[in-house]
Amino acid sequence: MMFVFYIFHLYVFSGTAASLMDLQICLRNALKNKYQELNEAHLSNSLLPSRLCFRPLNASVLQQQEFRFVDKSNLDTLLNFPPAQVARILSCDCKHESSKRTVITLGVCGVGKSTTVQRCALEWAEENWYHGIRLLFPLTFWELNVLKHKLSLIELLQTFYPELKELDVSTLNNNNVWFILDGLDEYHLPLNFSCRRVNDILEVSKVDILVTNLIRGNLLPKAHIWITTRHAAATQIPESFLLKVTEVLGFSDEQKEQHFRAVIGNVDLANKAIDHVKVSRSLDFLCQIPPICSIMANVLKKHVETVDKFKFNPLNLTQIYTNLVQTSNPVIVSKLGMLALRWMDQNNVIYEHDLKEGNISFEEASAFSKECPLVLREEKGLRNTTVFRFGQSSIREFLAASAEIDNMEANPLRFGRCQYLVEQALQNPEGKMDVFLRFIFGLIKERRVLESSNQLFAYTKKMLLENILSDSAIGLFHCLREYDSQVLLSEVKKFQKLNISPVSELTNMQWSFPAILSTEGAYLRELDLGYNSISDDGVSQLAEGLGHEHCRLKTLRLQGCGVTAQACMYLGTVLGYFWRLWELDLSRNDIGNDGLQHLADGLSSSKCHLKTLKLSQCSIEQKGTSYLATALEKNPEYLKVLDLSINMVGDEGANELFGKLDISKMKKLEMYHCGLTASSCVSIGEALKIESSTLLELNLSNNSLKDQGFERLCEGMYAWCRLEKLNSHSGFSSEESIICELDLSDNDLQDKGVKKLCMGLRSPRCSLEKISGQSLPFHSVTRLTQVDIAVSVCLCLCQHRAEQTASPVSSQ
Repeated sequence: MMFVFYIFHLYVFSGTAASLMDLQICLRNALKNKYQELNEAHLSNSLLPSRLCFRPLNASVLQQQEFRFVDKSNLDTLLNFPPAQVARILSCDCKHESSKRTVITLGVCGVGKSTTVQRCALEWAEENWYHGIRLLFPLTFWELNVLKHKLSLIELLQTFYPELKELDVSTLNNNNVWFILDGLDEYHLPLNFSCRRVNDILEVSKVDILVTNLIRGNLLPKAHIWITTRHAAATQIPESFLLKVTEVLGFSDEQKEQHFRAVIGNVDLANKAIDHVKVSRSLDFLCQIPPICSIMANVLKKHVETVDKFKFNPLNLTQIYTNLVQTSNPVIVSKLGMLALRWMDQNNVIYEHDLKEGNISFEEASAFSKECPLVLREEKGLRNTTVFRFGQSSIREFLAASAEIDNMEANPLRFGRCQYLVEQALQNPEGKMDVFLRFIFGLIKERRVLESSNQLFAYTKKMLLENILSDSAIGLFHCLREYDSQVLLSEVKKFQKLNISPVSELTNMQWSFPAILSTEGAYLRELDLGYNSISDDGVSQLAEGLGHEHCRLKTLRLQGCGVTAQACMYLGTVLGYFWRLWELDLSRNDIGNDGLQHLADGLSSSKCHLKTLKLSQCSIEQKGTSYLATALEKNPEYLKVLDLSINMVGDEGANELFGKLDISKMKKLEMYHCGLTASSCVSIGEALKIESSTLLELNLSNNSLKDQGFERLCEGMYAWCRLEKLNSHSGFSSEESIICELDLSDNDLQDKGVKKLCMGLRSPRCSLEKISGQSLPFHSVTRLTQVDIAVSVCLCLCQHRAEQTASPVSSQ
């Protein structure tokens, strides 16, 4: 009987394994065919790798206009988050709560979310990566929109992958089964997490209910889900179901340049185009988004070819987009503009019935997409459905603005309409109209709709200055810059001349930070604001100026300014990319461990070239020192002076710092009153032994080093030490000093040095037995008495002064 059961069990198990293997083969082949174009791009090396990071989910900012997530004029977007590999994103130990099985990946339109998941699916299908995944089912929300009838989860999967005939619950309900749901923002129906419960994968229901129950864990409670979406739609998923939150970052600086060279082909022209983009911080930020980077590369390729190589004629964003569409079919462009104007709050996918509403035939749209793929793309999907997409959401905003300008040109009340749009933008703190209004101002100039003397510009400038501390001011600033690249320059010059703030609600100090630091041709190199009531808000304004392309500041002192950890978040952000700053002094500010953590985010960046960091009396403890140590381990090349005095970092914090930072490469280390003992001196002594050591000043005063600690230091100093200044109150005057021999040869002590030596030698607790040195009146004396020491030192001083008197006076 047992034998029969064993044979039956073996048969069932073998059959299950065989059916799973068959499913994997079928699914892998289907994915290879589905992503064939992506595979060809991958093989040609034209597809740049995606960059992802883990980040906290802040629901309060998810509704903001997408350009705010890439435009670093908003300091919140400069925060550094830990990088994430897809393999790490798709890993789970399954020890979490059963409801948390969903990973969500955020990203602006066109940043590469779909490319990331498709590449992942292709690499799994080709068995190159993700070997721990059993089955992987990529589904797109825009294709789910096509399914109007009720069906079961099994039928849903077989609709997308008809090759999979043998799907069942035992195959699907597994920790290593992943469902990829791409593009939540493109789904027409909201996800209702209060919908009816569905537990059976064979039970038929509406698609949105199936998706919701899959996320809730009612369907296949062991399987995992990976959802991609633009930021605003992420609020549909309750945080109680989220296992991880990640974000696609777009192109790095290196990838932007690589993409420009690939598109343009000619290295010299590519470099000119890259320089063109870097002149405008706004354009440079937007180039993180691959489609916008492609648009700029294609337009600027033609622009730099035609302009005089000795002249520089920069284009703004509106001019770039205008050049992009000017050779296209103007009739279709106009129709797309009217459609875009009606679609201001819609997603980026255009179905065939949407085209009919815009009086555009399918054939016209298809032909236009082939003529100008950067403006309109064609995509085929489920059941041979064809959809179209704007090349990027900003294309839709530009076309909508073009249609709005067309309407304005037929309306004599142009100022009133523009003023209304500015007011609407101010009433929307999320900035939903920022990009649209920016193109409006740019097109007003390009089409000469209004004269520069029109009151619209004075009104907008007034609104900007009155709201200068709000996010809306950044949007209005970009609008004005689109019309006039020198906007507000006269106001800055007026402030500098008269020292009167242009806005009554804004203090002179707040206005001065961005004004002084960001003015073109700024020459300020050192700024000492010590012991002023700057506060965190002031540092925020200061950081804005520091981030400006014209800022040349090298030294910033904010000691005793009442700043907290919040201010360090702004400064840490700036440190991460502003390489010109060499010295930062935050002494006597209660920044604590959290503040140092924010600073460490910037210090770890290779773009941070800070040479001097002073953090004396900042309430820093061991935890904060750990953040600092980790940051300096990643970026160890530049810091030469570090002051952590009057912070209770203790031996644990100090030893972690010394273990990760080679202090022998520093010039000055201040750790006065840091709660150190002899344990901390071991690493310091070893650093002093290094022949190439550059450490010249070391302050360990007011620490309980005792004789053992000082002995460790002396062991280091005995070797190759180049130390010029050592402060340690324990010195030779400890109660039971074991320092028996001191060699001062080849040191230019001079009178001042010998006098300081006497302070220790006069102590009754000094047990120094041997002192020698070529500059002293004796070469070697043993068992010195207090009288011997006093006489020797006096003779030394007399001899030193006699030599100075006998020598001729220097011409200097």
